[in-house]
Amino acid sequence: MVLRVALALLLAGGAGWTAAMGQSARAVLSQIRYSSLEGATRVTIELSSEVRYETHALNLPPRIYVDLMGSRLGADAKQPISIQNGLLRQVRAAQFSPEVVRVVLDMNGQSSYQAALLSDPYRLVIDIPGQENRDKVILAERKELVPQAKTAKPPVTGLRKIVLDPGHGGKDPGAVGVNGIAEKDIVLAVAKKLALKLKKELGVEVVLTRSDDSFVELKDRTAVANAEQADLFISLHVNASPNPEARGIETYYLDNTTDEAANRLAARENSVARNSVTDIQFILSDMIQNLKLEDSITLANRLHASVVSQVGRRYGEVKDLGVKKALFYVLVGARMPSVLVEMFFVTHRSEGRALGKEAYQDGIAEALFDGIKRYQESTQVVKNL
Repeated sequence: MVLRVALALLLAGGAGWTAAMGQSARAVLSQIRYSSLEGATRVTIELSSEVRYETHALNLPPRIYVDLMGSRLGADAKQPISIQNGLLRQVRAAQFSPEVVRVVLDMNGQSSYQAALLSDPYRLVIDIPGQENRDKVILAERKELVPQAKTAKPPVTGLRKIVLDPGHGGKDPGAVGVNGIAEKDIVLAVAKKLALKLKKELGVEVVLTRSDDSFVELKDRTAVANAEQADLFISLHVNASPNPEARGIETYYLDNTTDEAANRLAARENSVARNSVTDIQFILSDMIQNLKLEDSITLANRLHASVVSQVGRRYGEVKDLGVKKALFYVLVGARMPSVLVEMFFVTHRSEGRALGKEAYQDGIAEALFDGIKRYQESTQVVKNL
């Protein structure tokens, strides 16, 4: 039936076919969000695929607008977003023409800005410095006008310190799978293997939130990362389900979500915390307004893609459950990019058995190491731009 309709459209001159194909091929603007930190504001435009874009600025009234070529506006991005932070008044988007979506940033005054298209996932990021940051830029530009002795540009440093968080421990075994294997033992083994590789091959200092079978409060795990002034915080877990056929890997960063499955998983992982999810949502009203979210998303995608591809090559096809967002208490308050990795299902017959084997744990540690390495390389490229 579908084939007959397609042929009919094609024979009728192709107009309907071309329109249908064009509709599906266009990038979709799915969501607009913003974050503010230290007087600066970042506006993030989430896209389904790569786009060509143009940015413009107007003085009267003061505004910045972006035209996204070959794109269409998703249903969830049609409402204006009120910001009112002294720098921006609001952000709004509309279908400017059949092929162009226009995003308008209504400002309180003139301001400089920078825009960049990022991938994994695709998103256009617009950074607007506050007055204090603009003053620093102006001062730096004035210093450049004064002849000074030339000095070598310092090398871009990589990751200095990473905190790995083996989930659960002590009185909290986490999920229990086939043959009685406990989540707390699997994740500790993987964390130790990963820490060894990071130290040996990248020269990175690694701190574990627990190095033995001890219980650590969720809030204390993030506190360790903050106290250590770590560059990354990675919480390691294995998944579980009452459905014995459930399998695969999923990776999370901290954000609000309406996804029921993600909320159920977060509720299970948060069960030993004294704070409820409602408390977390309250905390998030402030914590989500930080500029580490983009880096967390990038880190989650690098780790996830590496595990899917590398473990898949070595041990057979991996079910990719995707990179997602959820309210994990252990990630709340982290001052650095932070993610939570659910490394396969301990309750699945084959995955549960594999997770108990040292060779499989080695493979996961190797894949996570490669993901961290790829994240470091991508961030160094950005810093060198």
